Amino acid sequence: MKPSRFDRFIADMKVFARQANRALRSGARTVAALPWPSLLVVSVVLACLLTIIPLALTLFVGFLLLKLVAAALFGTRPAQIVE
Repeated sequence: MKPSRFDRFIADMKVFARQANRALRSGARTVAALPWPSLLVVSVVLACLLTIIPLALTLFVGFLLLKLVAAALFGTRPAQIVE
């Protein structure tokens, strides 16, 4: 009997879990070896990446949608020619 695709999926997930576990352990060892000032800098940079960048992207998309809605509702008026 052939192995099912589900068995192959389970094997792939086990490999992925081992690699993720290895990466997390390596990251934890790296963070544990950092001195306190470096750890502070890393935490501030990570906080900025996790809060400021998504906020800026969300505001950009929101204002872009607002501009598109305003253009659809009010349209653009042709410029008057002044002689």
